[in-house]
Order: sequence, then structure tokens, then C-alpha cells
Amino acid sequence: MGDWAPRRRKWLWSVACTGLVLVIVGFSVRAPVKDWWLAREACGGALPGGDLKTVRTDVRLGSERESFDADLGEYHCVLKSDADKVVVAVDSYPPGAARDDELRFVGVYYPPHAVLPGGLPGFEDQHSRVFLMPECPNGVKAPLGEDHRLLVTTWTYFAETREEKAAMLRLAVRMTNTVTAKLGCGGRPLPAPKDGAVPDTGRFVSRADAKGTACDALATTRVPAEGRDGEVRIAIAEGGIVGRCTLYAPKGDDSYRGDGRGRPLVELTRWRGDWGTNVREMGSGPDPLPMGAGPWKPALTQDRAWAVARCDGEKVGFAAHWGYDSRPREEREQDKKDEPPTEAEQHEQRVLLREYVAAFAKDQVRREHCSGLELPASP
Repeated sequence: MGDWAPRRRKWLWSVACTGLVLVIVGFSVRAPVKDWWLAREACGGALPGGDLKTVRTDVRLGSERESFDADLGEYHCVLKSDADKVVVAVDSYPPGAARDDELRFVGVYYPPHAVLPGGLPGFEDQHSRVFLMPECPNGVKAPLGEDHRLLVTTWTYFAETREEKAAMLRLAVRMTNTVTAKLGCGGRPLPAPKDGAVPDTGRFVSRADAKGTACDALATTRVPAEGRDGEVRIAIAEGGIVGRCTLYAPKGDDSYRGDGRGRPLVELTRWRGDWGTNVREMGSGPDPLPMGAGPWKPALTQDRAWAVARCDGEKVGFAAHWGYDSRPREEREQDKKDEPPTEAEQHEQRVLLREYVAAFAKDQVRREHCSGLELPASP
């Protein structure tokens, strides 16, 4: 009997240690199992495993949520890390107020931050979100006139390197095709990007070297004296939803931009499909671009010019406006005249903008085999 108490304590201690080990093992096994399960089941199991592994950059997964409403044409899914950071988020919006809000928000900035390769109908914004706008003639219950384009956005928070960006693009296309299939949109799925293809932020060339490119208009028309020896950013792709040509003043040590580039002087943009009724591009003045529901018509002010055409039966708009000056307010104020522009100066601004949009639209219509070009009347 005398040895019973020590043996009992030893036995209890052994049981406690065993229990602790089991708890530790349980937690160590549970986390990888949960991670595996979330990666497998998130977004209805449609996330491609290899691409998800690349874009998550080894973070531990923590939660997932998915919803689908066939009548509304809406799909949403989000996969988060164990630190509650978004790993992948996919959202779809049919034509209507919700889609217009998304497009209006991004239209205020400088889309595209990057164009998509292979004729994909979309772009990447400055926050690394991929916008794809596939046609969905059968799956949209109440289309707005001729507008059948669905908006599907895919955001991969951790994608930064070229390999991660390529995986992000493949994942975005895969999820967009999944959504269109769920909605029964009909038509062909979007083509998978080629191996290694990534969103293209565009290239900078001298103004002279822009001749013959999609931004030829900035090389062959009159431009402000400050931009005659400047450079052009070409961010436009055949068949894309949004494209942009920007003329910059020459580089210099006095540049206000952190990358050493001069001030943007002239912007030319191409927009395919309805974008809502209140898109205001930076630098285009107080009035929104006339690109909402209903007939698109040419327009011209001293701040922007607008031309329209039809490409593959779809409305396409072409805009020309002055570059947005993002220098500190004090610097901008120093360059401003005390007096407002005279009527003659306002007239000259309208003349130049019409020249830009006419040259740009005619070239784009020729390249895209479009028809029905309408230009603003001469001022």
C-alpha cells in the first residue's frame, strides 16, 4: 500500500503528458487538414489548385464563403487567410446599377493599369484586380437594351511576381468561365492565357516611334509644344475593353513624377460596351463621358471630345482629353494664368481635341474593322 501513492502520481502524470501530446498532435494535424479542405472546397471547388498555391504565397487558409443567385445573375466567393486577409475574391455583376457602380468607380481612375493578352475582354486595375466582361446573352434575365456583358472581377491579394501574376490571370479566366457556365450564358468560354502570359502595363516609346502603332494619332497630329519631343505610353490591345494612349512631356530632373517621367499632356482612350451614366475620367472636365444606356452620340467641349462607332455589332466609344496634372496644388497654381481662357483659346482647345479623337477613332476603326463612325461636329 505504501507504494500506491507514488505509482498513482506517476500514472496521472503519464496520462496528462499523453493527453497534452495528443492535443498538440491534434492541432498540428487539424490546421493542415483545414487548409487542404478550404483550398479544395473554396468557390465551389473551381479554384485551380496549382494556380491557387502560387497566388497564396504559402499563407495559411482560414475561411471561405460562397453565394450564387441565378435569378439576379450574381456570384460571389471569397477565400481568406487565417489572418483574415483576402487570398482570392471573385464577384460577378450583370448589367444594371451594381455593375455600373463598379465600372464608374474604376472609370474615374486610369484604366487600364494593364491590358490583357490574347484578346481577353478586360483589363487589370491599379489594385491588381482583374476585370473581365464576357458576353452573356442567355444568362442575363433582364438585359439593358443591347447590353449583355457580365462583369466578373477577380482579386488575388498576394500576387506580385510575374509567376504569381500569370497564375492570377489564369485563375481569373477559369473563374469567369465557371460563372458564365453557372448562369448558362452560352457561347464559347474565354480562352486560357498562354503559358507565362501576364497583364501588360504598356510600353513607353518616343513620340516619333509611336507612328504606325495603335497610338499613331499622337505621332501624326498637332500636339502642344511641350510634347513634341515627348514620349507615348501605349496601353491598348486588339479587342480589349479599355485601351489608352498617353502623351507625356519629355523626362527631366524637374519631373513631378517619382519615376522621372514628364507631365501627361493628352489622353486618348477606347471604351467597349455600356459603362453606366456617370464615368468621369481624370482630366476630361466636369461632364461625364456620354457612354451610358441609350444611344451614344458624339460630343465636344473644351475639355474632351467623344466619337462613337460599332465593332462586331457593339457600341465603342473613343475619348480625347487633356492629361491629368497630379502635381502638388501649389505647383499647379503657379502655372495657371490669372485670367480664364479666352473664347479664342477655348475654340482652339476644341479644335485640337477634335483632331485627336478623329485621328484616333479613324485608325482604331480601320484596325478593328468597325463601322458607323460618328465624329463630333467641327467647332
